[in-house]
Amino acid sequence: MTCQDCQVIERCTPGPGRLYLAPFLSHTLKALHSHLQTRGYPVHNGTPGVLEVRLDDGDLQPLAHLLRDLMSEAEIRDCQAALLPRDQSFGIVHLPRTQTLHTLLARTCSDWLIDLIEAESLVFHFQPIVHTLRPDQVFAYESLMRGQLPGKNSLIYPDRLLEQARAARLMFQLDRVARINAIRQATGHDIRCNIFINFNPTTIYDPAYCLQTTLQEVRRLGADPDRFVFEVVETEAVSDTAHLRRIVDFYRGAGFRVALDDLGAGYASLNLLAELRPDFVKFDRAMVKGIDQDPFRQKVLAKLIEMAGELGIATIAEGVETRAEWDWLRGQQVNYVQGYLFARPATPPPAPEVPKD
Repeated sequence: MTCQDCQVIERCTPGPGRLYLAPFLSHTLKALHSHLQTRGYPVHNGTPGVLEVRLDDGDLQPLAHLLRDLMSEAEIRDCQAALLPRDQSFGIVHLPRTQTLHTLLARTCSDWLIDLIEAESLVFHFQPIVHTLRPDQVFAYESLMRGQLPGKNSLIYPDRLLEQARAARLMFQLDRVARINAIRQATGHDIRCNIFINFNPTTIYDPAYCLQTTLQEVRRLGADPDRFVFEVVETEAVSDTAHLRRIVDFYRGAGFRVALDDLGAGYASLNLLAELRPDFVKFDRAMVKGIDQDPFRQKVLAKLIEMAGELGIATIAEGVETRAEWDWLRGQQVNYVQGYLFARPATPPPAPEVPKD
């Protein structure tokens, strides 16, 4: 059984409809009622605390812009909203369609992202992870997501994709499509070594349900699950460690391995290291940059490397850009390194360049 909710996206239709708004403050409600009436919108306040705005065809986008002008960011985030067809009045059955006004407004300008997700129009660039002492030997490739709108040549980079997906509550759908296509494209490039794939644990409610399509894709391609390493990203956003442990256990039970990404980027990741005992830990670029010149961070990173070694966890330093950084990491016996010093992400997967002495 697979999760259909992550595969179906409801768009904000521009046609006639009813927009229900329930601001947190009564002051906001009164101000909205007055401003919208002044601008000619049919507004009804039949239910206490709720404003109903009747929309004609094409009204949604202009109203979305107007609401952003009339309300503060805090008011928008604290206002509940529901957009229904004109022939439906809000009832208990519509509770699942209720969302924050912030999410609804973001969804109104997310057609480009929805098009991209529905077409699974993602391109993955691959960056080699190499042995620290032998950078000519590739241990793995990390798959890095890029978006490409249908019919367009330019790429959309992760920051923009993720920012819009978070705002419009499309992270579940984007994360699922990204996992599947990373597996598909890595296999298509005939990568024979390990493959690292990022995933955001906040997009997975029930791993046995939400991750079925990921497992099915690996089985469909006849790939070896042991070659895939799923990286937990945005560890600072993880508040439910027990839930993350269930996700990690599911991956391992399916034969995959797990990496904890961006270790050192937040205090929470230190707790996760001992709790999850991943197969790999990756040290964040912010920790690695200029490490050869910073005695304080040298002591911190040396202890993290020592801790990982005692737990039997392999270490990876990412974002290595200078020969001096690499020399220091070699001296601390970091297992693997990754960064522009060896290769930039590319497709097809690039061979690493060995820095000259």
